[in-house]
Amino acid sequence: MKNNVYIFILLAALSACRPKKEMAVTTPVPAEVKAPLWVSSRPNNGFKYVGIGFADKSKGSSYQMEAKKNALYDLSSEIKVDISSNSVLYTVQNNNNFNENFNSLVKLSNNDNIEGYTLVDSYENDKQYWVYYQLDKQEYLNQKARKKQQVITKASNLIAASFTDEKNKDFSSSLKKRIQAFGVLTPYLGEEIVFDPTQAGGLKNVFDLTNLIQQQLQSITVVQQKNTQVLKPYQASYAPLIYNLELSNKTPLQNFPLLVSSEEEKISVNDKTSTNTNGEVQIKVNSVQPLNQYVSFALNPDIITLMGTDSVGRAGVVLLKQFIQTSALKVQANVTTIAVHIVSVEKNMGKLTGSHTLETFIQQKFNGAEIRLVDKPEEADFIVESQADTQEDISSDVLSNNYTIKLAGLVINLQLKSKDGNAVIYKTQVNDVYGYGNNLEKAGLNAYSSSKLNAKLAEALFFLKRKIVVY
Repeated sequence: MKNNVYIFILLAALSACRPKKEMAVTTPVPAEVKAPLWVSSRPNNGFKYVGIGFADKSKGSSYQMEAKKNALYDLSSEIKVDISSNSVLYTVQNNNNFNENFNSLVKLSNNDNIEGYTLVDSYENDKQYWVYYQLDKQEYLNQKARKKQQVITKASNLIAASFTDEKNKDFSSSLKKRIQAFGVLTPYLGEEIVFDPTQAGGLKNVFDLTNLIQQQLQSITVVQQKNTQVLKPYQASYAPLIYNLELSNKTPLQNFPLLVSSEEEKISVNDKTSTNTNGEVQIKVNSVQPLNQYVSFALNPDIITLMGTDSVGRAGVVLLKQFIQTSALKVQANVTTIAVHIVSVEKNMGKLTGSHTLETFIQQKFNGAEIRLVDKPEEADFIVESQADTQEDISSDVLSNNYTIKLAGLVINLQLKSKDGNAVIYKTQVNDVYGYGNNLEKAGLNAYSSSKLNAKLAEALFFLKRKIVVY
């Protein structure tokens, strides 16, 4: 009995200690926030556009901005662009001139111009952050209509100002404003765009504007030249080819940028140029390979350069090219071979030899695809003169006394002259060519047949020819 009492007391003590130990180590666990219904089931509201987005928290502190961006992109995907039968986009499609850039631009404009949206709710757990935005459909339409009208008004003002520039004969500024007007309208090419003719210089829609731009570009013409400009192959440098451009009203096309291209691959030109205040345009030629024909260069309006730093206008140029068609202006030049006239005088001890040994050798070195030889100096671009003569060498007496042999030296003076023969462009001399013989006349003639002559003359002619052609 006594033992039973001890056991009962021990059990009671153990029971009293157990709850205190458990309370010391246990902490309450908060109840998990339940995800709202819109996270798993997308809301459907006939009067609101809905945008829901989420981001992983593992991306760092920017996860909230990432979720918002995704939600707004989702919201924008609900906004549809209705293309009516009167829209610019629809008409261009039916004219088989449609380019997918239009669709991309319209979609981007919707994504970038959303306003008036409100945050409905947000939710987060350990791994993700969710946001829910909505936009009233009628409010969106009202905002869009106001923005569109503001853009049309801006375009109309630019068009009106372009006509003022046109009256002041400022072609470039007038064209630039019209392209700017088209550029600001590009976000609305998927919709009907109507101008107030009284505000837009009589224009009613975008097609009137693009037709006006095309007509303006087509008014540029090339002034007929009396003489075709000439190009020679393999020149060290080229004087620019100069042409005159004017408008249909005979006014010089002033300070207008152009793109240049050669229709012949053997001719390289700078790809950009511009007219000056007199309407002159210069084409910078870099290289010309041998040709014997007329060649054409294409001049196209450089609208990108015209727009300068105007990003809206420059972006609109890409789409504008889908609406307008302009032919390149053509200018010509005549590529001909270089005409060379050779004058060769060959003497032996001051007397003409009657031979043409040197002349034949020189002709062989100059005749080729890039050079043609002419008989008349007035037909030549360059004149090559060769004056050759022999004389007794100072060592001749020693050889004569000891070996009964005469020594003659041949000296050839070479000159490259301009076509009129007055200006000397280059001159050189060939010497150290000798001939031996029983007498001076024989020694001089043998100098003309010396084995060294061809090598030395070829070297001298190489450097002289380099003044005519540069390979």
